[in-house]
Amino acid sequence: MSDLTDGLELTNSVGRAGWRLFVCSETRSTNDIARALHPWNAVRAGVQSSGRGRFGRQFVSNRGGLWLSAVLPADGPPAQWSGFSLMVGVHLVRMLEAWSVPGARLRWPNDLMAGRKKLGGLLIEQAVPGSWVVGFGLNVSNAPWETDPDLEPIATSLARELPLAPSIDEATVCTLDALADAHDAMESGGMAAAIAELNERWREPVPVEIRLSGGGVAHGRFLGLDAAGNLRIRGDQDFLVGHQSVERLVELI
Repeated sequence: MSDLTDGLELTNSVGRAGWRLFVCSETRSTNDIARALHPWNAVRAGVQSSGRGRFGRQFVSNRGGLWLSAVLPADGPPAQWSGFSLMVGVHLVRMLEAWSVPGARLRWPNDLMAGRKKLGGLLIEQAVPGSWVVGFGLNVSNAPWETDPDLEPIATSLARELPLAPSIDEATVCTLDALADAHDAMESGGMAAAIAELNERWREPVPVEIRLSGGGVAHGRFLGLDAAGNLRIRGDQDFLVGHQSVERLVELI
């Protein structure tokens, strides 16, 4: 086991899959600890001082939120795991729906939303061949807008959306169960199953601005994904945008 876990509290057999959960009060990033762990281990922190999202963007991770990274096995050829983040997104949205979060949805590619406001996000990294590190941040009772006032109109928390928000421990177990279910579903159904369910949820075309990683911007209405995970966009004519070329998708609502 990694030296990074020295001094962390360890809880065995968490959730249906029997996760080993390491808990600390504060760390720079739970993903940094988790990347040295074996599958079916997870790390939770009370605070992340350097939480990050896609492309290294800062993710405010103040006390009262769920900041969790979990390691899952990725057996088999890499192609089998293409689109795994979409499958994880499906199961995390199901978790929010089970809590009756109003307007629970996934904003492509990795934002968990309550209506038009962001509740959380995920970051999936492959530290070593054969395993995934799934980092997940969720606003539970925290108020990230107190750290960054610019977040006030675009972010929310479970405490704001629900009459009674789950505790951090309850949210931890539900999240780890959702990740284990996503792993099982990926092994049996692959990316096609995730895309089919998400496209059902993305039936209403949403106007978007797509900022491309190579420079340039595309506009249109987001219609969902094709079978390869590329973005289907409606403009004067329908067109595709390769998912790997997207730096950021902004909903224009």
